[in-house]
Amino acid sequence: MSFSAGVKGELALNAGDVGRHCLLAGLYAIFNNNELIRAEFGLENISIYTENEYLAVSFSHILKNAFNHIPEVFIRTNRKSGRKYYYMLVGNSLVASKIIKALHDPSIINRDCCKRYYLRSSFISNASITDPGKNYHLEYVFSNKDSAEIINNLLSGFDLKPKVIARKKSYVVYIKDGEKISENLGLINAHKSMLEFEGLRVFKTVSNDINRQVNCETANMAKTAKAYVSLQEDIGFIENRRGLGMLSKPLREIAELRLEYPNATLKEIGEMLNPPISKSGVNHRLRKISEIAEKLRGDRHG
Repeated sequence: MSFSAGVKGELALNAGDVGRHCLLAGLYAIFNNNELIRAEFGLENISIYTENEYLAVSFSHILKNAFNHIPEVFIRTNRKSGRKYYYMLVGNSLVASKIIKALHDPSIINRDCCKRYYLRSSFISNASITDPGKNYHLEYVFSNKDSAEIINNLLSGFDLKPKVIARKKSYVVYIKDGEKISENLGLINAHKSMLEFEGLRVFKTVSNDINRQVNCETANMAKTAKAYVSLQEDIGFIENRRGLGMLSKPLREIAELRLEYPNATLKEIGEMLNPPISKSGVNHRLRKISEIAEKLRGDRHG
C-alpha cells in the first residue's frame, strides 16, 4: 500500500467524533470537487459512483451520521478497464431532499472545524501524496478552477502556503514543503500518518546530514592525500635535483622529518623541532618547500 493510500485509509476508517455541520461540509466537498465523481440528482433519489473505495466508505459514514441513512452500495466492474467501482444509491426521497437542501447552504464551510473536514474529504477524493522517503509533494487535482480555488484559499487560510498550476485540463493545488505537508496531515486529523511522515522526514534529514558529513570528510581526506603525495614529490625532486642542502636550515629540518616520518601529523612534526613550532608554522615551511620545487621545475624547462 502506498503512503497516499494509507492516509486515505486512516481518514476513511477513523472519521472521528465531529458535529453534523462538519459532516455536511465533508459531504459538500465530495459533491463539489470532482466531475469524475458522478452525482445524479433525481426527484426522488441521489446516486453516486466512484472507483475510490475510501471515498465510498467516507460517503456512507457521513450519510449514516448526518442523516441516519445508510445508502445502498453496489460493487460493479468496468467492462473496458476491468476496475471495480462503487455505485451508491440514496433511494429515500425525504433523505435525498434533505441532502440537496444542506448542500445549498452558503455558510457550510464558515467554521474552522468545517474547513478542516472539507479538506479531509477533499484529501480522500482528490489528493495524493508521494512517499516522504523519496521527496515531499502533496497535491489536490481538480477538473474545474472553482474547486481548486476553494482548496487553495482554505490551505492558505491555515498558512500552509500552497501553489496552484494548470496541468493539461486539470487544476492542481500543491505543497512541496515537508513541514507544511506534515501540518496539513495534522490539520485533517491524520495523526498516525503524520507521525509516520515525521519519522521518515527525520530519518531522511539525518541520513542526508550523515551523507553530507561523510562526503565532506572523504573530500577532505582526498585533498589531504593529494597534498601529501604532491609534497613528497616536491621534496624528492629537490633532493634529486640540487640536494636538500640547498634549503635553509629550518626548511631542511622540516623536509627531513617529513621524509623520515611520512605518517606524522603537522602538529607532531612541529613538536619534534627544537624549539617546537605550531602546526601553522610547519604548514608555512612546507609551502615554501613546494614553491622552491616549482621554481626549480620552471628553471629546468626555461
